[in-house]
Order: sequence, then C-alpha cells, then structure tokens
Amino acid sequence: RCAARERPLERVAVPPAPELPAAPVAPVAPGFFAELRFLGQLDQTYLVCEAAGELVLIDQHVAHERVVLHGLRRSATGVAVQRLLFPTDVVLPAELRAVVQAHGATLARLGFDAIVVGDVVRLAAMPAGLRQDPALVLRDLAEHLGADPAAARGDRPLATIACHTAMRAGDPLTAAEAAGLLTAMDAVDFHEPGLHGRPVLLRLSVAEIGRRFGR
Repeated sequence: RCAARERPLERVAVPPAPELPAAPVAPVAPGFFAELRFLGQLDQTYLVCEAAGELVLIDQHVAHERVVLHGLRRSATGVAVQRLLFPTDVVLPAELRAVVQAHGATLARLGFDAIVVGDVVRLAAMPAGLRQDPALVLRDLAEHLGADPAAARGDRPLATIACHTAMRAGDPLTAAEAAGLLTAMDAVDFHEPGLHGRPVLLRLSVAEIGRRFGR
C-alpha cells in the first residue's frame, strides 16, 4: 500500500468557507458532551451515554467527521499532507483523468499531489490521516467535481476529506477514546453543515423509556 511509503507531513491551505446544505442541529447546551457518562458502544457504531434523566446515543462516524471537519475549516496551518516515498499510479477512466487535470489546484488544496501521466494519474502525496484507500478518495472527489464543477469553490471537497479521515462504524473505541471524542464535540458548531446531513445524536428520556415499559 502506498501509505506505507510515506515522508514527513506538510501543510496546504484550507479551501473556502462552507457551502453545504444545512444539517440537523444538535439541541445541546455548552459542555453537554463532555459531561455525558459513557456506558459503552452499541454495535461498535454508536456511543451509549447517560445524561441527567436521559439516554443519549451518538453516531461515532458522524460525530468524528464533524470534529475533523471543524478542525480543517479553522486550521491556521492548512490540510496536513503526507508525501509518498514512491509515487503510485492510479487507474482512472479518461473522463476522470480530465477532471483531475482541470481541478489540480483544488486537489492540491485538499492534500493531493496528483498529475496525469499518459493513461494513469500519478499520486505523489495525499491528505494525512486518510482511513480509506487514497485512490478511492481521489476517484470520489473527481466524480463529484466532474458532476458539479462549481463544487471546487465550496466546502463539499473538504467535507469529503473529513468523512474519509474520520473513524468508521465498526471501529472499537476505548473509554478514553470515547471521552476524547465527546470532549472534542463540544467545540463543534452543529449549526454548520456536514457532509451527510444525518443527525449526530438521539436522546431518549427516562420517562419515555418508562412509558414504553408500561411503568
């Protein structure tokens, strides 16, 4: 894998301000997440937490994605870049190679050093911390930019990087890792848009739980 052949990190500038559709707002008070008592994971996908008088379920991927995107939007040093010791060739169809060539500046701001060489795209650097195959992420971005060239001026590409950097459903978390994520969530403005538009948390009061049990 190309990720095993890496050089030290660099930084590139963060793309423009948000232009994504509005996402559901988490109706929580300041400091709400850090004060939750973490009980465990459900299906290694949801954080099960207890607050005063209620049960709180948090989608770990959506939560971490929003934390990462928040950091990328506000980074003073830009997107961290991982240079590859040996460039790797990515096979893409001709129409996507043309998109990569046309949107090279946008991809560079996102951490990709990708140039078209004959029938392949030569990848020499990628955003640091990607949990997915960088070739698949590059293809995802090329497909989106090809379908909507105006997206290069918006926030969607940056949100895509955040999505592919965040922890996934199925990732096990220790109590310390869960606590760190909850604390980081308090810094996020959930009025700002995310990539998926999915809710971050579900809240179920003890009274509602009791009602469903017929108490």
